[in-house]
Amino acid sequence: MNIAQAMGLSEQDLITSVLQNFFILDYGYINKVNADKTVNVTHAAKPVLLDGTELSETTTDNVEVLTLCGAGFSIQWDYKAKDKVLLLGLKDYIQSVEDIEKAEVPQAFMHYNRSTIKALPLCVFSDEAKVKVIIKNGKMTIDTEDKLELNGNTKQFVTWAELNTALQSFVNALNSHTHSNGNEGSPTGAPIVPLTLDISGSKTESVVTGG
Repeated sequence: MNIAQAMGLSEQDLITSVLQNFFILDYGYINKVNADKTVNVTHAAKPVLLDGTELSETTTDNVEVLTLCGAGFSIQWDYKAKDKVLLLGLKDYIQSVEDIEKAEVPQAFMHYNRSTIKALPLCVFSDEAKVKVIIKNGKMTIDTEDKLELNGNTKQFVTWAELNTALQSFVNALNSHTHSNGNEGSPTGAPIVPLTLDISGSKTESVVTGG
């Protein structure tokens, strides 16, 4: 028996309880990103009077943007004007999620007050995003317009094909190298340019690390 069952609550009761405490307000799009990383959002739905008269667009300013975040995994990305967001209204008055440390009596009991609205950047996958992550059939594909940094950016990887080509060229040159050492029967020939090994072509540019 779980806690809900012990309290005499059904699954439907739990779902209803959640829906009563969280209310999806609207979709919208960002029209400005503020210096403190909050956003001004224009609501997707225009207010309409009972007689059918459409009012002007509704804008909510200084909306905190939420992301996926926890002790084990956290994501942050850039957002810009025209990005679509899902507006979520909470019954509790929470100015900033970062201020939450423990359960407290809310400062106001005005349900769905605008100060409780949070923005979630949720929309259909965009091929125009600067960083795209696709997980399918157990495979993760990351495509970025800039460098991909793995635990830092002070070191670089090498790629097998380019490194192998450089090493094979070096081995071929070494095998064909001849010179005279003064001993009878030794290979003779004019001295050749000292051998060098250039593996710069195997250096990765778009994926770097610090490990």
